[in-house]
Parts: sequence; structure tokens; C-alpha cells
Amino acid sequence: MLQFADIPYKYFPPKPNRLVAWLGEQGNKRFHLPGPMHLMESVQVENYQALQDINRQHGARLLLLPNHSTHSDPQIMIEACRQIGLWSFFMAAYDVFERDSRVAWVMQRMGAFSVNRDGSDRQSLKDAVETVIDGRYGLTVFPEGNVYLMNDRVTPFLDGPAYIAMKAQQELKEEGRIYAVPVSIKVTHLTNCRETLDGMLSEMAKKLDVEFDAAEEIVARVHKVGIAMVQRNLKMRGFLPPNPDYSDLPGLLRQSAELILTGLEEKIGIEPKKPDQLMDRFRGVRREIHKVRADPDREIDHAVAAIWADEAIVAFRILSYAGNYLSVKPTLDRVGETIEKLQEDLYGKTVPPYAGRSACVRFGDPIDVSEQLAAAAKPRLAMAALTEQFEAGVQVGLDEINAANNHPGAELF
Repeated sequence: MLQFADIPYKYFPPKPNRLVAWLGEQGNKRFHLPGPMHLMESVQVENYQALQDINRQHGARLLLLPNHSTHSDPQIMIEACRQIGLWSFFMAAYDVFERDSRVAWVMQRMGAFSVNRDGSDRQSLKDAVETVIDGRYGLTVFPEGNVYLMNDRVTPFLDGPAYIAMKAQQELKEEGRIYAVPVSIKVTHLTNCRETLDGMLSEMAKKLDVEFDAAEEIVARVHKVGIAMVQRNLKMRGFLPPNPDYSDLPGLLRQSAELILTGLEEKIGIEPKKPDQLMDRFRGVRREIHKVRADPDREIDHAVAAIWADEAIVAFRILSYAGNYLSVKPTLDRVGETIEKLQEDLYGKTVPPYAGRSACVRFGDPIDVSEQLAAAAKPRLAMAALTEQFEAGVQVGLDEINAANNHPGAELF
């Protein structure tokens, strides 16, 4: 999410058409994935036997829950489902449908439908639950909600997928079982693209007036560029903390985000949650801003709400950085992700891939939702437990893929 789409919400329902879906799958495999927007040379699918076995069981329903760390994930999942013979519907952010009416038409025929991430979208949730209950199709939902460009580490999952799974199971009762399947997507580079990344980093350093010795380690150079960009964004908006400690990057990011969120909460007039729940606080702020900007009857407030939205996107970008993600293990892939993220935040647009890549999709052990519901004392506790299981399952799969990754992307920079 590089910017907020605050156009009035319009729901785009699924309009499945098997012929269009088949043509879309073929086009995705032959042209879209290998093309310049993805540079994906192959998609390898692993550990899918259990999922296929469950899919053949009478009364079984499937909810697929992949991580969302690259802009190519939907296309990768379409290809993975094609390979295993599963037609899955997708929940997608509504602004994706608004960008191009022709793309929206194809997406709907392939089974995609929109969701308003910034509001209570009852129709989308209703269709999601009905899709799962129907059982003719799987349903794919990205629980992270946004692209964070951290492919080796999942970010906290939203509880929406657990709600969908539980609601569907409660309505089905004994007539069928919902199986939630954690799906781990790992994208890795196939060539030594260090020179390209060095050039990208040097270009950003020049624009930010950052000087560094080319002989410096890559982590130090990336941190210098990152700190300069954070400092620039915060200083321009008056949100630079007093006496900032640039040696403690995670602490600086957290302190800056809290400063912005506190100011927004005061302006909007909402009660803040616990100080440590910064991402939850961001989502609350974001919902209120979206209500104002998407309401045509509040046009008089749109100008000031646009300023709030700009401040909120800065807070979100800050929160989306994990301060030690690169320093813990500076592989070629992680360096590339971090530089790509910095570029997106500096230039305000999606950065196309810069070298050939491959994707590995590993299906985790299916989770029987009915068992979790039966074991929990309250539905709310079951939802929290399911969300934790989903998140842990995806991380386990990523760790297993990374342990076997022998491509150049896995090498230390």
C-alpha cells in the first residue's frame, strides 16, 4: 500500500466464468508471470498432497492463507492453484478493481471480489463465508492485508480470515468441515544482481545527499539511506522526535510512529488503544480518515482529511519496517527487498523487478477449524488461537523453504 484510495467504495462481486478463468490462468502462466512486471521464471509447488486429499473428501471446504510479501503474490497463487487443479476465489482490495475496468472484468470472472480494508464490509464478508460454505471453490485471503516486502518473516495477521473460517463452520455445523491451509510463498533471485542493487542504492543516496564509502558493508549503507529518508520525511512534516537516536533504528522508528499516531488521534478525536499496539492504532486512525474522505456529504472536510491521510501513510511506512530484518541476515534477497521498499517510499510508486526470480509455494498442514471451535471456551478465544496458528504455520513453511534454498538470492550479500 503506497497510498490510500479514498474513493467512495463500490463492491465488485465475483462473477465466475470457467472459460475466462481458464484463459486467465493460461495467460498468467505464459505471459504475465514471465513478463516485465514480475520476471518470474518458475513457480514450484510443494507439500500439496494433503490439501488434494482433503479437497476430495465429501463435505471438505478450503480456505487458503498465504503471506503477502511481494506484489507478485496473487499471480503466483493463481499459478500454484492451477498446478494442483484447484479453482480458488480471491479477496482483493477494492482499489485494485478501480484501476482498470478491463482488468476488473477479468478478475471478477476468475472469481475475485473486492473488500474494503478500511471499513466494515459486510457484503464482502458475506460472500467470503458463502464461498467457503458452497465448497465448489477454494477461497484465498492474504491475512497480512498489505505488501510488506519482508519475504522471510511474516507480519502480524489480521483476524478477518479466522472470522470467515469460524462463521462458515458455525453455519455448516455437522454438514461439513472447514480446513484452513497456511501457504508459504518465497520469492528468490536466480542471478547475482549485486551490481544492480548497488546502483539503485547509490542513486537514492545521491537524491538524499547521503555519502558513504563504496567499501562499507551493505547493511551500513542501507541504514544510512534509510535513516536519511526517515529523517527527511519526518522533518518535512514536523514529526522528528526530540534528540533522535539514529544508532537505535528500531527505537527511532517506533518513537516516530507513536508521535504521528498520537497527534492524529488528538486531531480526529478518537480514544487511543494501548501504546504498544501501534499497528492497531494505525488501523483505527485509518478507518476514521477513510470515512471522512469517502463521504461526499463531508466535502468540506476532505482537504484536512487529505493532510491526515498523508501523515497516516508516513506512520504506516515507518511501522512496516522491521528494524533488524536486514542486519540479522543480510542475504541478497533481503537486501533487494529493503532497497525496493526504500525506493517505493522515496518515489511513491511500485518498483518493477530488477532481475529474474523464482517462486516456491509450500502448502502447510491443513487446520481443522471445527476442532478449534470445539476446544475453545469462547468463539473469541478460538479466533485468536486460529490467527496464531495461521501465522505460525506460514512462518514454519517459510523457514523450511529457506533451509533448502540454494539459489543466489539466499547467499549473504
